[in-house]
Amino acid sequence: MKDDSLSFGLSGCGWFGGVHVDRLSRIPNVRIAAVTDPDVDAAKRLAEKVPAAARPEDGVAVYTDYADMLRHPGLDAVSINSPNRWHVEQLIAALSAGRHVLCEKPLTLIPAEATAAIEATRLSGKIVAISYQSRYRREARLLRHAVRSGRFGKVTSLSAVAGEDWVTPNLGTWRHDPERCPGGYFGDANSHQLDLLLRITGLSPVPGTVRATMEHRGTPVPIVIYGEAKLSGERSGETASEVPFVFSFVGDSHRWRQELTIITEGADFVLRDGDLLWSDAQSKPLAPFTEADAGLTHALTTETPDDAFVAALRGGPPVDSAPETVLPVLNLTLAALAAAGEPLPR
Repeated sequence: MKDDSLSFGLSGCGWFGGVHVDRLSRIPNVRIAAVTDPDVDAAKRLAEKVPAAARPEDGVAVYTDYADMLRHPGLDAVSINSPNRWHVEQLIAALSAGRHVLCEKPLTLIPAEATAAIEATRLSGKIVAISYQSRYRREARLLRHAVRSGRFGKVTSLSAVAGEDWVTPNLGTWRHDPERCPGGYFGDANSHQLDLLLRITGLSPVPGTVRATMEHRGTPVPIVIYGEAKLSGERSGETASEVPFVFSFVGDSHRWRQELTIITEGADFVLRDGDLLWSDAQSKPLAPFTEADAGLTHALTTETPDDAFVAALRGGPPVDSAPETVLPVLNLTLAALAAAGEPLPR
């Protein structure tokens, strides 16, 4: 690029569209040139929210067809925030139009679509990032470094507990539509917890070991999910032992909460509601885990996927969430849905 100015188009003008308008607008020399949504009123509302400093001189263009938006002159990149079912379709269309892509999670729950997105990315030569925002947080990056360093030995056990009210605010929306949001709370929101644990540890589900029970709680999609699996992976050239993983995700909880536990041979780590804690002795209470504890001599920072994506477009470090990195979550999600007797997306 001749300079660092970037022009974005946004597809999907609901809540996530607003999140990305806010994030992108904070980055210098980024302009939001166009938005698209089948609901023209939603598109107009989002266009009006774009701050003056992030608007092109001729204003934000509004489209109701994303194919028309992709033809908007001068776009460098597209942020895809549409319902999950259309992520891959719009991602491939954006690549075909010569745009870089930042796509909301999950990429897809259909393996053939994931393969198509990965191949389209490879052939395009463009930068594509999936917006798993938890990966970019300081605590997650610090924990990943600690676990992957081998400093605390092998991972021996994992657990994930999460809860939020995924019923009340989503009644009548696409998130309760199994066609547009396959897997419901588990396939959408809980992909964050699964992604974090699998990304931090480098482990993947062992085929045939996933067990799960899912309850709809009066909705068309899974809302409460609990189960177990065994995970394994390569570590320092040796096959890791199978690691037990238990999970419980409650989508009709009264408050948001998240607690991920990684037990290693040398320490216990707990990522609780954004705080990273640890203990390396039975009599030692949990305490904040720091860069010094991990053996790092520099402080880590929190980024957003948008920050990292724009930095990569400007020649910075590669994105940490390319399409192929979502495959372990996809495999575990599909195995759990199948184990619970839920229909698999097609």
